Amino acid sequence: MNKNRLLIFLIAGLLISNILLIVFMLKGRGPGHHGPPHHKGGPRDLIIERLHLDAVQITKYDTLIQKHRSYLREYEETLLTLKKDLYSNLKNKADKATVYYSIDGIAKVQAQIESIHYQHFEDIKNLCKPEQQKDFEKLVDELANIFSHGPPPPPPH
Repeated sequence: MNKNRLLIFLIAGLLISNILLIVFMLKGRGPGHHGPPHHKGGPRDLIIERLHLDAVQITKYDTLIQKHRSYLREYEETLLTLKKDLYSNLKNKADKATVYYSIDGIAKVQAQIESIHYQHFEDIKNLCKPEQQKDFEKLVDELANIFSHGPPPPPPH
C-alpha cells in the first residue's frame, strides 16, 4: 500500500505542477516573458485609461480608430499578397533581382503602414488636452512594447 500511496502523491504533484505551468504560460507571466503585461481591454482601453480621456474624447478616439483601421486594411491586404508572391519564388527558383524587387515592395508597403500608425498617434496627441500631454509622453515611451506582436527574440548565446 505504501508504494501505491507514494505513486498517487507523485502523480498528483506532477499533475498540479503541469496545471500551474499551463496557467502561467496562458497568462504570459512565465519564464521568458518580456515587456509590459497586456491590458485586458486591448490597446484601445489601455490608451483611454493611460490618457484619462473623457467621454467626448473617447467618442472622437473611436472615430480615429475606425479611420485608422480602414486605412490599414488595404495596405495589409497588399502586404499579404506581396509576401505570398515573395515566397512563391522559392518554388520557381526566381533570380535574385526578382526576390530583391519583391522584398523592396514589401518594405515600401510596411513603411506606409508605419506612417499610418505614426499619423494615428499624432491624431491621438492632438486629441489630448494640455494637462494630458505628459500622460501621452509617458505612453510614447511604451508604444513599441504595447503594440509589438509578441515578445522580442531571445538574445544570441
